[in-house]
Amino acid sequence: MSSYADNRNALFGTAKDGAAPAAKPQKKSYTLGGQSAAASKRQRERQAQLKVKGDAFYKAAEALMPPKKTGFSALFAAQPNPLLASSEYGKAADAYAAASEKSRAIDAYQKAARCHADSGAIHTAARCLEKAAPLSATDAAKAKLGEESAETWAMAGEPLRGAEVALKLASTLSVDAARPLVAKTMDLAEAAIGSPHAPQVLQDVVAWHASRGNYREALKASDSLLKALDAARMADGAPLYRCLASLTILALADGSDVQRADAAFLDTLGRDGYAQSQQAQAAEDLLQCFKVPDDEAFDAAVASPALQSLDHAVAQVVKALPRPIRVAPAVPPPAPGLTEADEDELPDLT
Repeated sequence: MSSYADNRNALFGTAKDGAAPAAKPQKKSYTLGGQSAAASKRQRERQAQLKVKGDAFYKAAEALMPPKKTGFSALFAAQPNPLLASSEYGKAADAYAAASEKSRAIDAYQKAARCHADSGAIHTAARCLEKAAPLSATDAAKAKLGEESAETWAMAGEPLRGAEVALKLASTLSVDAARPLVAKTMDLAEAAIGSPHAPQVLQDVVAWHASRGNYREALKASDSLLKALDAARMADGAPLYRCLASLTILALADGSDVQRADAAFLDTLGRDGYAQSQQAQAAEDLLQCFKVPDDEAFDAAVASPALQSLDHAVAQVVKALPRPIRVAPAVPPPAPGLTEADEDELPDLT
């Protein structure tokens, strides 16, 4: 039978002499938190298999699209078949993309798009270009393919889908590379004014510009948003009031031009119901803080629930507005030819 000491040692891991037992050496890790060597090998093997499949599909597609011949030889030559080739190019592109062969995938997607367009399947052509755009190596190349995809969606009769695709891609690019895509989004959304979905796309454009400090462009997009709300018969209620309040906020943020913001605010008061809304009251309180600086009133206006309920990007602009500074009135200079001592001796005529 084991003694009490043996049971204690076995339970608590202590030796008979009271010393802690030697720690067992742990197996050294070679993965550093990433994939193991076996998993990496399986992934490479899988990618190699997908590349082989992509090559086979691509070869089959090329066979279906021989170069066009002219003259007498064209009567006996095989004719291109874009309808069948589009499917093979699409399979090759998907296989290349899964195998991380991005340049080959882009080439296959572009050829698939041309074949779909020749077959009259404009929607599918736009989708192929949409898949190809994120695979490009540079932001400029992504923007170019994204713009081409958006234009193709517009040709297919879905300008708002093209606008959404362009803006979604623009959110992943640098500001300079994304500007053409955002401009394309504006053009397509303005062309679709009258659709009930156009205001949401234009609101996203306002948010994109506002979140990046492009307040003048955000004001232009807000003007288009007002037209879209009117055309979609949404020219009353909360969506309109939030848009009108955003005009005042963005005008203040654009160089803190109080006069311009005041003029914009007075123009918005002409819209039905806006003058009695909480958004109008909050915008007026904030504007008044810039006319007559008051720290407490400014803090209360910025924290107003009506302003914080605006679009997230515009609400962040409210929080980032510079605190108004009270400017002390200028002291008039003394009369010419008189000193300060002489001024004290002048009679008080008031």
